[in-house]
Formats: sequence, structure tokens, C-alpha cells
Amino acid sequence: MPGKPTYEEIEQRLKDLDKESVNCKRTEEALQKSEKRFKNVTNSIEELLVLLDQNFKVQMINSKLAKAYNVSLNEFPGKYCYELFYGRKHICEGCPAIKVLNEGKVIRGALRYRPDGRIFDRTAYPFIEDNGDITGVIVIGCDIAQQKQAEEKLRESEEKYRLLVESTPDWVWMCDRKSRHTFSNNSVKEILGYEIHEILGTTALNLIHKEDRKSVQKWFQNAKKQKRGWRGSVIRWHHKDKSIRFLETIAEPIFDDKGNLIGYSGIDRDVTARKLSEMALQKAHDELQEKTIRLEVKKISLEEINTAIKVLLKKREEDKIEIEKNVLTNVKELIEPYFEKIKKTKLDDQQEALLSIIESYLNEIVSPFTRKMSLKYLNLTPTEIQIANLIRHGSSTKKIAEIMNVSPRTIETHRKNIRRKIGLESKRANLRSHLLSLH
Repeated sequence: MPGKPTYEEIEQRLKDLDKESVNCKRTEEALQKSEKRFKNVTNSIEELLVLLDQNFKVQMINSKLAKAYNVSLNEFPGKYCYELFYGRKHICEGCPAIKVLNEGKVIRGALRYRPDGRIFDRTAYPFIEDNGDITGVIVIGCDIAQQKQAEEKLRESEEKYRLLVESTPDWVWMCDRKSRHTFSNNSVKEILGYEIHEILGTTALNLIHKEDRKSVQKWFQNAKKQKRGWRGSVIRWHHKDKSIRFLETIAEPIFDDKGNLIGYSGIDRDVTARKLSEMALQKAHDELQEKTIRLEVKKISLEEINTAIKVLLKKREEDKIEIEKNVLTNVKELIEPYFEKIKKTKLDDQQEALLSIIESYLNEIVSPFTRKMSLKYLNLTPTEIQIANLIRHGSSTKKIAEIMNVSPRTIETHRKNIRRKIGLESKRANLRSHLLSLH
């Protein structure tokens, strides 16, 4: 027989019991705390929740279910689910809990809620112990009436948005923080020549003109840093056919539920025709301005040349007048005295006539008539000018023919040509009178 425990052994046993008591108390407190937290969790979810045992007795319900069925959280212990919720004496037909307990599978189906007729999407899960045994069923119900209504409104909203997006000729797009396209409407085909699937996942910078990429990348980084969008910028893009398109872009940032920037949504408008017109207009303006400058320079140069020509012409006129004066002086001083001496000698008729002609020609040299005839009637030949001068001095056709040693008919032909060239062909004006008026 074992001996009686010693005092020390009893004292040690008491100490061990105290420790166990403390541990039990702590375990109980932890369990109560865990149960309270579990209840808080189950009461916080929006879905209806109930836990049944193998006999369909209610083990637990959450506050949402209690409120929905107008049941107190304290009156469910020991009651069957069909008794508590539907006032029945037997289990409901088609109850998913039966199939869950028999097959151990998750069962889902719709259930009409008795008080107001709402429909719940009900899912039944097997409650499995640590050893693998199924000892109950957890049923969770979701109000699909509200859900369907919300889904319908969402579908209507999405349909309106889709129609709006697809009807606009502008390119509607979305991208992530790395500028990779996550959405595009069909207008991208018309504007850039790409199909939607060719755009999705691509980086915008790869399609932007290389001369614009650096500046676009810079303000895109600044926009991300400041969590803002942009508007009004015009960017050059590469079309699929290698041509250039000018797109005016507007974009707004996209944030997640926590306020983090996750991307951008925007609209780009093709303004290529407008930009090309502006560029052509600017080019024409620049060319016109350049031509104006060249014409102004040429005008100044021509004015300088014109001034120089005027000076030269004036000088030439002065020189000509001086030469005429000298010629006149020489004729009068050196030649005319000899005419007087020759006239005093014995001359026959022909000699007198020739002397008269020579004297007349000398007078014409110092007279402006010959020069006027040459300038006014540039189409007259030297012979015609000579004959016109003789006619002006009163010589007859026969006399002129003798002097020039030609036939009178030749002189008549010259007279007709002279009248035609000076504008008297169809007029009855006297040729000599007209020639005299030119002195």
C-alpha cells in the first residue's frame, strides 16, 4: 500500500491545482472572448447565417437572420429549423441540409423568404470536425432580389455607357499606371488603323512619334506624381500605315477604394486635318514674309539703281545738249561762211540745188527734227527719214528722185510707206504739213 503523502507532497499538489485552476480560468476567458469575437464576426456579415446539427436543431444564428425572421437570439436553442423559421412540424421538402449531410457536398439553391416573399440565394456547407466527421450544416443566404436589381441597374448603366462610347468618333481609352492600354473603343481602328486587340496591353509611348515621346513621358510622370489628369495637349501618333496623326487628348485619373492612383481614362480626338491646315497656313505666311523681305530688299536696290540711272540720264542729256551746242557753234562759225562764198560764185542749177540740200542737212543736224523722227517713229528706215526731211523742205517727188538718183515711182512708194508708218494712210492730211508740225 502506498504510504500517506507527506506535507511537502500535499503542498506541491495544491500548488499544481492552483496552476491548473489559473490555466482553466484563462482558457475559459479565452474561450468566452473567442465566442464573443465569433458572434461579432457572424453578426457583422450582411448575409443570413444559421448552424444546424445532424438532427436539424438550430445551434446558432446571426443577427441578420434573427431580424429577417423576427426571431430572438435567445429563443432558438433546442428548436428545429423548420419549427423556428416556418412553423412546421416536419422537415421542409427539398431541404439542402439533407443532401449536405448525406453527400458531404456544398449545395446551392434559391429559397423564398416567408415574411415578405423575397428570394434568397442559399448555400449549404457541411460542418466538418477535426476527425473528418460531418456533424452539422452551415447555411448562408444572400438576398438576390436586391442583388438582381443592382445587377440590372448596373447592366443598364453599362449598356448606356457602351452605346455612348461606341457611338463617338473619338478614341475612348483606359490605361494603367505604366501607360499600358486596358480598354479601347472601336474608333481606334478609324483613327490609328489598329484593331482593339492590337492596342490592348501595348504601351502608349510605343505608338507616339519619337520626337514627342520624351516630353509626353515627362508630363505623364508629373501627372502621376500629382495625381491629376490633363487636357488640350496635341500629340503626334504613328498610324498603322506609317503616316502621322495629330491627336488632342483629355484624361482623368482613376483611383481605387483606398485613393491609390491605378490608371487613367481619356478621350483623344483626331485633329490631323486642322493641324495640317495650320502648318500649311504658317508655311505660306513664312514664305510670304520671306518674299516680302526679298522684295523690300529688291525695291531698295531698284530705287538705288533708278536713282543712279536718273543721274546718268541727266548727265547724258546735259552732255548731249553740250555736244549740240558745240556742233551748232562749229557749223555756224566754220561752215556757214563758206556757203555764202560759194553762192557768190557762178553755179549751174544742179549745183545750186545740191548746195541747198547740203545746207538743209546741216541745218537739220543742228535741228531736233531728225532726232524727233527717229525717236517717235522707230519703224522708219534711214532712207525714209531722209526722204521725209526733203519733203518737209518742199522738194517735189521729181526733185527728190533726181537728188537720190532713183525713179519718181520709187519715191512715191516711199511716200506711201511713210504715210502708213506715221498714221496718215487713211487720212487726207498733207504729208509736208504734218512733218512741219513735228519741228
